[in-house]
Amino acid sequence: MYERFGPIVDHSTRKVTFKLFFPDSSKDILQYSRGGLPKIKEIYVPGTFNAGGWDEKQAPKMSVEDHPSGILYTYSTTLEKDGFYQYKFYIKFEKGTDRWVNDPCTRYGSRLGGDDNSGFVVGGNLVDSVKPITNRISPQDLIIYEMMVDDFTENLTGDKSQKNTLDLITENIKYLVDLGVTALQPLPWTTVPGTGFNWGYEPFLFFSVDERLTDRKGVLSENNVDRLYSLKLLIDALHEKNIQVIMDGVFNHARTEFPYLQLYQNKEDCPYIGLFEEGTFFEDFDFNNGCVREFIFDVCKYWIENYQIDGIRFDYVKGFFRRAGGDPGITTLISRLRRFLSETGRNNFSLILENLPDNRYQAVDDTNRINATGTWFDPLMYQAFDLGKAGQIRPSIMRALNANKDFAPGKGPVTYIENHDHGTLVNKVGGDFVGVDRNANWFKTQPYAIALFTAPGTVMIHNGQEFGDEYYIDHKDDRVRSRPLNWDRLRDNAGQTLSNLYKKLIKIREEFPGLKSPFFHPDNYNESFTRFDKDGFGVDTQRQIIIFHRWGAAKDGSNERFIIVLNCSPTKHFVDVPFPFNGDWIDLLSDETFRVTDFWRKWQDVNSHYGRIFYAKG
Repeated sequence: MYERFGPIVDHSTRKVTFKLFFPDSSKDILQYSRGGLPKIKEIYVPGTFNAGGWDEKQAPKMSVEDHPSGILYTYSTTLEKDGFYQYKFYIKFEKGTDRWVNDPCTRYGSRLGGDDNSGFVVGGNLVDSVKPITNRISPQDLIIYEMMVDDFTENLTGDKSQKNTLDLITENIKYLVDLGVTALQPLPWTTVPGTGFNWGYEPFLFFSVDERLTDRKGVLSENNVDRLYSLKLLIDALHEKNIQVIMDGVFNHARTEFPYLQLYQNKEDCPYIGLFEEGTFFEDFDFNNGCVREFIFDVCKYWIENYQIDGIRFDYVKGFFRRAGGDPGITTLISRLRRFLSETGRNNFSLILENLPDNRYQAVDDTNRINATGTWFDPLMYQAFDLGKAGQIRPSIMRALNANKDFAPGKGPVTYIENHDHGTLVNKVGGDFVGVDRNANWFKTQPYAIALFTAPGTVMIHNGQEFGDEYYIDHKDDRVRSRPLNWDRLRDNAGQTLSNLYKKLIKIREEFPGLKSPFFHPDNYNESFTRFDKDGFGVDTQRQIIIFHRWGAAKDGSNERFIIVLNCSPTKHFVDVPFPFNGDWIDLLSDETFRVTDFWRKWQDVNSHYGRIFYAKG
C-alpha cells in the first residue's frame, strides 16, 4: 500500500500527484492499538515545482480524501518541463503550531541549502525494467562482498566528473568479477539526514536512495534526472555478471527526522514509533501496530519489485524479535515476505538476519524460529581476533568452524572474519592498536582465510580484506568514520599474495561444491582437549594446528572429501594427518599430489601461517 503513496509521476503528461496517508484505527482496527490521529488542520506543498517556490503562503493546499484504512491527503499538478524537483510538506496543526516535514514515501532525498528535502523527477530515463538475475543460486552457496560504498569509491582513480558514486561502482564491477564473488551487499543506500559521513544505519526516508550516492559532481541538481537510474544500471550490470544484490535493510529504527513522527502534532500519538523490544538507539518502530508492519513490508516489497534485488540483510534483529509468545516483528515480516516471494516466483531469495545475541549460538535457534535463510555468525571472526590478544588458538575454535551445526535444512550461517563494525583482521592479529605494522602481520590472516572458505556456511568478505588493508577502530569513540580503501596496497607484495590466495580459495569453493555442504567432523569436539582426539582431528594448542574433515556432493553427484590442516603458528610444523581412505590426495592450495597409506600421512609438512586442503573423490 505505502509504495503507492508519495509523489506519483505520469512522465508522458508531466502530471504529479502527491499522496500522504495516515492510519485511523476507528476505520480499520488492525492499524494500531496504541497511538492516535495526527490532529492536522491543513497541509501545504511548497517546493521548486511551483511558482511560489518555498514560500508556504503561496504553496498549494492538499485536499482530504477518505481511505478505508485512514485519511488520505492529495494534491495534483502538471508541470511544464522535465527536471528534478524538491519539496516538503508545510503542516498546520489544530493547536495553531506549524512544522516543515518531509514525505515518508518520497523516492528521492535531497539537500538544498543544507536542509533535508524530498524530491521527484519528471522525465529522464525511467526505472521500469531492471533485469532480474538469470540464475539466482541458493543463499547457502553465495560468496558475499560487503561494500562500504563511500570507502570503496573514494580512492578509485580515473575521471569522476559528472559521475555519482553508483556510477563508479558500475565502472568497477570487473574487479568483483575477477575476484569471483557471487553477491554484493552494499551498506544501506536508503536516505539518512544531514550531509556528514554516514554508514547508512540511521535512515529516515525508506523508499529513497541517499543523495550522497546519486549526486553527480558538476551537474546542477535540477538537471540530475537520472539519479535512481544509476541504481538500475548498477543492478543490471551486476546481474549480467551473475552477481546477486543484497540490500542492507534497517527496519528496527529510524532517526528523529522520520516524517511520520514529525507529522503528528503530539509525537507520542504517532503509532509508527514506540518501544517494541531491545533498541532505543534512535526511534524504534512499534511492530505491535499493524500500520508499522504494513509500512516495513511495503518498503521491502518496493525494492524487490522495482529493483529486482536478490536478498535483504535485516539489521539489528534483536530490536524487533520477540522470543516469548507470538512475534509481530521480524518473524511476521519474514513470513509475509516468504509468501510474497513464493507467489511471485522468486526462488533462492536471501533473508539474512543480523542477530548477535550475547550467546552467539542462540542465533541458530532464533534463525530456525524466525524461518530466515541465514544469519550473520561471527564466532570464527572473534577466534581470529583472539590470536592478536593471546597469541594462541583455543579448542573452542572447532565449534566456530562447525558453523552449520543445529541449523534447520535450508538455513545456515553467514560466516566472516572481518566486517564494517570492526578494525581489519590484519590490525586485529597485529595487536589491535593504531599503527600496526601491516608488513609484519598480513600473513597471519592466511589460515583464517583458508578456514573461512573451507568451513560450512555462506562466506562473506569485507571490502579490502582480500588484499590485507589495515586500519584500527576505537570502539570507545564513534566508529562510524570514513575508511577509504588503500588501493595501492592491492599492488604491493602483501596485497598481491593475499589477493591471489582469496581468488584461489573462491575458485576452489566454486569448483568443489562439497565444501558448501553442512557436513563437518569432528561434530561434537570436546573443548577440554588441547591435543588432537583419538582419531587425529581437532586442535593442538601447543603447536597451533587445526585438523578437520569436510565432505559433500561433487558437481557430478559423486562424493568428494576434504581434509583441512591449518597452521596458525609462526613455525613450519610436521604433522600426522588422518584420512578416511588410502590413495592419492591432492592439496588444492599447492596442487601437489600425496599418497596416503594406512589412513595417515605421517610427518606431513605444513607451512607457518598457512594450511593444506587435501582433496579426493570417494
